[in-house]
Amino acid sequence: MTDKNALPEGFTYPKPQENYQVATEYAFERLSHQSSEQFRWLGAVSQDGNWQLPVLNDLFEVRLSSKEVVDSDGKEVGPAWRILTLHYLAVNLRPDFLSPQVTFDDLPTARSYGSVYDGRVIKRLCATAGRQVQTLRSAANSVGGRSADGGDTAFFFDVFPRVQVHLIWYAPDEEFPASATLLLPENIESYFCAEDIVVMSEGLVSRLAVVPVKNTIRNEKHKKD
Repeated sequence: MTDKNALPEGFTYPKPQENYQVATEYAFERLSHQSSEQFRWLGAVSQDGNWQLPVLNDLFEVRLSSKEVVDSDGKEVGPAWRILTLHYLAVNLRPDFLSPQVTFDDLPTARSYGSVYDGRVIKRLCATAGRQVQTLRSAANSVGGRSADGGDTAFFFDVFPRVQVHLIWYAPDEEFPASATLLLPENIESYFCAEDIVVMSEGLVSRLAVVPVKNTIRNEKHKKD
């Protein structure tokens, strides 16, 4: 009996990097139709034929001719941030700038991703940078976070010029571990699909996790010395 789910002879699933490459090429194709006025409205600045865009505490440069996205040091950014940046700049509407006031679960198209979001974003944050208030504050400052109201400590992050998020953190106690809420603009789906929102939030957490890890390594080395 023939397996209906069997792959055709010679067929293999594309590798992750191939998927990213296809997504990159498609995104650059969309950008080729974007107007200069829309680039500027989204917060990008023209520089020598390229477009520079603030992303957290960095300045990315989108090179349309060579189809590259590099950071302020001239290094190519990772595939996730590259795709997010291109998707952001491809937005052809002009949504209002809204302060972050809703959770991921509140978004109409995102509810089926709730458990994924909680694991990859909230739980990961609380297991890394969000384990202690000192490490979270240090990490938040390192990526351009600004102090905000809420919880035991809170921060605003300008992930992109027109997309701001609000992280609210609650300290652990004798009964409960540390917890957090990440608030998003109500109209964020005008900029990103649900999958992109997960990737963006996860990317922020990854950036925050770098500082505590470096500090831990440094402290452990100091103890040995």
